[in-house]
Amino acid sequence: MNKRKKGRTLSRSKSQREALLRTLLVSLTKYRKIETSLAKAKELRSFAERMITKAKRSSESEGKKMAMIRELKKDLPIETVKELLRFAEQFAKREGGYLRIIKKVHRRSDASERAIIEWVEEFKEKEEEPKKVEKKDEKKTSAKKVEKKVEKADDKKDKKQSDK
Repeated sequence: MNKRKKGRTLSRSKSQREALLRTLLVSLTKYRKIETSLAKAKELRSFAERMITKAKRSSESEGKKMAMIRELKKDLPIETVKELLRFAEQFAKREGGYLRIIKKVHRRSDASERAIIEWVEEFKEKEEEPKKVEKKDEKKTSAKKVEKKVEKADDKKDKKQSDK
């Protein structure tokens, strides 16, 4: 008899389902937004939110930090764990609901329900400020362009005078 159980099977065994969710989470942290089936998106939301919560707990206290990071590393690659820890800092004030699911039109070939899953907040990339040296270079290049235009104008005048 089929008992009530949490989650969807997604027509996969347990190990395949866990691997699928891990790869979807890696893609989500890398690209910030992915398109997938609606059922996978709903499963991924609960899985990803649990991982973010674990990352938030690791940043709360030093004693739990290593244990939670070890637990995250067991399931995910190191780059993804670093991204999740960065996301956890930005979601520190938020109690939950880190992801949003947007339903799309059914796929034409097999009429499967499609969805876009993305982070609720936009994450700012760490960008270095442009150096003043680059601005000086821009001034030099613009000055060179002006000189070339003047030279071309002078060449045209010389040609007109030589033609006369």
